[in-house]
Amino acid sequence: MELRNKVISGLGWSGGNRLLSQLFTWTITIIVMRLLSPADYGLMAMAGFFINFLALLNELGIGAALIQKKELDKLFLQQIFGLLLISNFLFFILLFLTAPIIGNFFNEPKIIFIAQILSIQFLMMSLSTIPQSLLMRSMDFKKLSMVELTSNITGGVITLVLAVMGHGVWSLVWGNLSINLVRMIGLNIASRFICAPHFSIRGLRETIYFGGYVITSRVLWYIYTQADIFIIGKLLGKELLGFYSVSVQLASLPMEKTSGIINQVAFPAFSSIQQDIEKVSTYFLKAVRIGSFFAFPILWGMSSIAPNLITILLGDKWQIAVLPFQLISLVIPIRMISNMMSPMLMGLGRPDIHFLNVLIGSLLMPLSILIGVNWGLLGVSLAWVTVFPIVFLLNTLRVVNVLKIKLIDVIKAIERPFLSVLIMYIVIFTINMLFGIDTKSIKSLALLIIIGISLYVGMIMNLHRDGYYEVIDLIRK
Repeated sequence: MELRNKVISGLGWSGGNRLLSQLFTWTITIIVMRLLSPADYGLMAMAGFFINFLALLNELGIGAALIQKKELDKLFLQQIFGLLLISNFLFFILLFLTAPIIGNFFNEPKIIFIAQILSIQFLMMSLSTIPQSLLMRSMDFKKLSMVELTSNITGGVITLVLAVMGHGVWSLVWGNLSINLVRMIGLNIASRFICAPHFSIRGLRETIYFGGYVITSRVLWYIYTQADIFIIGKLLGKELLGFYSVSVQLASLPMEKTSGIINQVAFPAFSSIQQDIEKVSTYFLKAVRIGSFFAFPILWGMSSIAPNLITILLGDKWQIAVLPFQLISLVIPIRMISNMMSPMLMGLGRPDIHFLNVLIGSLLMPLSILIGVNWGLLGVSLAWVTVFPIVFLLNTLRVVNVLKIKLIDVIKAIERPFLSVLIMYIVIFTINMLFGIDTKSIKSLALLIIIGISLYVGMIMNLHRDGYYEVIDLIRK
């Protein structure tokens, strides 16, 4: 019961504070999107492609190793701290010096200075990894969520102010850096981590081995989730990349925010029960059921009203983003379920299986996107919708073997929310098509949302009443 209480408490604190944070930052994000141009977001996406890739490597997978490791001592933490200081300084130098190469690759000189300024974040990250890992290890999600809330609000305000002042893409750059700065300060205060670095790797073989799997998996994961940005930026240019990146950003918001909460709580939770595979299986299937209960109606609901949503939130200049947003939203629910596999496998000490899962995605998704780009943004979006379900199925087959369950168990955890939302989607989409709903009318949008929610609730109460009570039971406790 202690673990269950910690998990529920963690979800409560993380979820509650992130909800407040996201209500605030989503509002700011929508306003900023209306103020900035697609080209601004295209430039940030181009610079971010390489920067985010290096950010996956900067902590060498050590953060995950710290959480999964059964015992820690002071010397070990000192050695890890020294290693992190060296690696992040090298990444800072690497990005600063190679920024001109990035600019030349995309034929966008503006990217050079943007990348050089953003390289500063690696110096901040070297001081954030251990405090964050220690808080996660102790499952102190109250402090973690407060730090995230503070940093996101600060970054959002700075981004908005600079956007209003007309600083364009630089409002995104300085907003990003401010989030990292406030986060670094907050994590160190919350964890009270004080430690002198020790520059030696003696005795770190096991940790480096574990981290190696983590890093390799992250690199492959980045390839298959960011291949679209790279390919579109290179072949279609910053304008279309701006439309696409914003559509993906909006469609992925529920996944990014909820997955962050779930992974933050699930990894240390699964690590603590890694010896009891039956219990791990039970918790995993429950997570899939509850995740499906919310993910399908939210994402498919967004897809069904995409023309109305994009027009009202962002304005007419973003119309090209409607179709990518509409299609990619359809595949996000199974991407969210797929993301649940990662903390479970890492908690079980099976980074090898996680690596194989990511390897499949990194082989199939970039290839499909490279083919799809010949038909523009439509082709890229269809690549996600048609090929990722195949990736999901192949990976799920490996996971069920590890958990000693059957594929049908996972399908049953998904099927009823899926069937319920499928009926909702067909009705809403048909209403929008047949009656020519005014895409600029807020009243029409509100009406469609009310109809959609009513349909889904009605279907759930008829097809999946057990799932409803399971969610209510979780909320009450």
